[in-house]
Amino acid sequence: MSLAVGTALLWLAFGASASAAAILARAYLVDDDAYLDAVSKLTPAAAVLLVAALVHLTYQFVVTDYSNAYVWENTASYLPVLYRVTGVYAANEGSVLLWAAIVSIVAMVAGAVRGIPDRHAKLIHALTLGLVAYFTGMLLAQSPFASIRSQFPGAPPGFVPTSGQGLNPLLVDPYMAIHPPVMFTAYALLAMPFAIGAAHFVSLFRGNGGVFPTWHGSVTRWLRLSWLFLTGAVALGGLWSYTVLGWGGIWAWDPVETAILIPWLFLTATLHAVTAYEPTGRYRVLAPAMTATVFALAVYTTSVVRSGVFRSVHSFADGGIGAAFLVLMALTVALGIVAPVVYWLRETDDTDSDATDRHWLRRSNLLHLAVLGFGLLTFVSLWGLSFPLLRNAITGLEVSVEARYYNLWSYPLVLGILLLLGFYMDYDHEGDRRALVGLGVFTAATLVGAVVAPSETWQLATTRPDDAVVYRVVGSASALSVLPPVAYAILGTVKRTGGRILATTSRNAKLKETGITFIHVGAALLVLSLPFMYLFAGQASVMATGVGDGSMDTSRQPIQGADYSVRILEHSRTEFPQDPSVGTYALSTEQVVRRGASLNGSVQTVHGTVTDVRDGPRATVVQLDGSSVWLGLPDTETNASVAAGQRVVARGQLMWNFVPSADAVVLVGPETVGPVADPPESVVPTRVVAEGVSLAVYEGDRLRASGIAGQRRYPEQGGMQVRDVIIDRGLVSDTYVIAGVSDGTASITVKRIPFVTLMRLAIVLLLLGMGLVALFDPRYGAVTDAAAPDTNRDANPEVAD
Repeated sequence: MSLAVGTALLWLAFGASASAAAILARAYLVDDDAYLDAVSKLTPAAAVLLVAALVHLTYQFVVTDYSNAYVWENTASYLPVLYRVTGVYAANEGSVLLWAAIVSIVAMVAGAVRGIPDRHAKLIHALTLGLVAYFTGMLLAQSPFASIRSQFPGAPPGFVPTSGQGLNPLLVDPYMAIHPPVMFTAYALLAMPFAIGAAHFVSLFRGNGGVFPTWHGSVTRWLRLSWLFLTGAVALGGLWSYTVLGWGGIWAWDPVETAILIPWLFLTATLHAVTAYEPTGRYRVLAPAMTATVFALAVYTTSVVRSGVFRSVHSFADGGIGAAFLVLMALTVALGIVAPVVYWLRETDDTDSDATDRHWLRRSNLLHLAVLGFGLLTFVSLWGLSFPLLRNAITGLEVSVEARYYNLWSYPLVLGILLLLGFYMDYDHEGDRRALVGLGVFTAATLVGAVVAPSETWQLATTRPDDAVVYRVVGSASALSVLPPVAYAILGTVKRTGGRILATTSRNAKLKETGITFIHVGAALLVLSLPFMYLFAGQASVMATGVGDGSMDTSRQPIQGADYSVRILEHSRTEFPQDPSVGTYALSTEQVVRRGASLNGSVQTVHGTVTDVRDGPRATVVQLDGSSVWLGLPDTETNASVAAGQRVVARGQLMWNFVPSADAVVLVGPETVGPVADPPESVVPTRVVAEGVSLAVYEGDRLRASGIAGQRRYPEQGGMQVRDVIIDRGLVSDTYVIAGVSDGTASITVKRIPFVTLMRLAIVLLLLGMGLVALFDPRYGAVTDAAAPDTNRDANPEVAD
């Protein structure tokens, strides 16, 4: 019944969204408003139904309803409620439901706020609701409400497992409980910009005029909000890597890490293009095209993350993306990329150029370079991610792209963008020579910094004689080269936006300019922190024996080659779940009878109350709950511990129709039967084994870090292990401690990672800055300021950001 409710909600949501999309599409094509009033009811109905389906699925996870195959595959009763909820979006079906629900809310809000005032709006909302219908159709084809019988076709009616397979151990972390919803919110917010950008070109092809000028403000708001959430998602993913993977870094250019960075980079470029958009001038074609393309990249990103194609520690949902995602990719690419390219090729009048002004040094041209720079950065990541797939498809050979490909190709582009940012902020048309001098000074300082390496540690990468020229040149450059561009970008930003803050009397405009300052300074500080974080991280290790048997040395042990010393205080080993309810891991007699002969020969755990004990010459049989389920106890010592009226739990091989007058006999031994209140260790399943050492780390005589470090092993999930690390977050550097405990030996590694606090500050500035801009932009902010317009923006578009 519960599964039928979820399926019914999906069918109703599909009907509502598909009907609304069809009504709007018809209204647009024939310019007829018949049935249009129904859209205002169908749109919120689809949103309510999809949210209800998501809530219903979440409830099934919370109560661990294993009649649902998706619940059984992605959670277990021993998990805390937070991580049961995390299981909702741990695989494809739940992720698509989450995405669909948020897109439906976006469509509902957009319709309620702006309505459907004209023919163009009908097309935009038709495309948005079409996405909702498509996602819902995907869920009907691969449902999150499939019965457990779909996984066990031979199971008898009413069969329900007693325990779930569990959540991927890497997802059992607070960051991963938050990261996917934030990411899918960002992707869902791109649905409206995609619809507006795609509708713009569809309308142009039909000769109805473009929609982008009218919807420019809406596009700007949606893109900013999406950028805010996507930046948060990237940051949460990096912090998760830092605390869970145990290698002490936030980024390793793993394929899935790279995948989420692609839409973020392109979205950043799109925001710059949309901000400078002019209906008859700059970015007339490019801004709408980029707006639509971002969503296509988000679909590609999700396909990579959820496909299992790439070998990645982040790829949690295996099993392929299916034909539905491939079709969605094709549709979004056709509308977001192919249509704009075809339209641009058909155009003969290049009005995107500033032909009327032959002065080449203009803010518009500098902005062109910034958009190009971010576009090239996006291509570097996109090519590095896609090349292994293309190579494998063409040659059948599997290849991987090393992290240094991304680092060494991206590094000069990032420095160029920072220098460009500094010059853009410093540029003044009347004093462009002075600005050019400043650019020349900082560029020269960058080149000098690239060749000044106090030691080999300062070099960006280790080069090989057979490396490509760009690898040898950039790899041998010094990390000092990052300092001049960062300083130039920060100085230019503070100088220009500071002046604009003082010049305006509008409170909202001041807050917006403060937000712009935070964003650009945060980006510069992030670029500053990352290379130094990796280049100057140091580590040292020490081994400790006698762990677990009481013979370990608890005195301070110096770490060779470092100023650190370690004191191991004690060893700990804990198994989970602790004291679980017997019904979560053992079958009742009723369940045994219901499942019948399908259990024959399998090893099962059963529980019940002893109602009859019959001693034989070589064994004793024990009846449970007065049923046809019996225990076979061959050991007389065990027999003495089992008495009538006692609640017992036992594990052994279950034999169906093994003896007369009994349907099922479970053959147990002395170590596999005991009272429910104190079950034998061999009977209670162990899902997690947490082993570690409590230790203190000293630098000289100063205590730097303390806690328990070790690992968690998941025996029933392939023995997968997850590190438990100690992180002491210092102002200048983090002390990062890893411990591996095995066979009475602890291997302890202490790392010192600099500039992590600077990275955290940079992330906060990025998020806070965009929050201020999205809220208080006098023209496009959530809090408008009509009485006090932005005095920094006048008729001359050159002063616009």
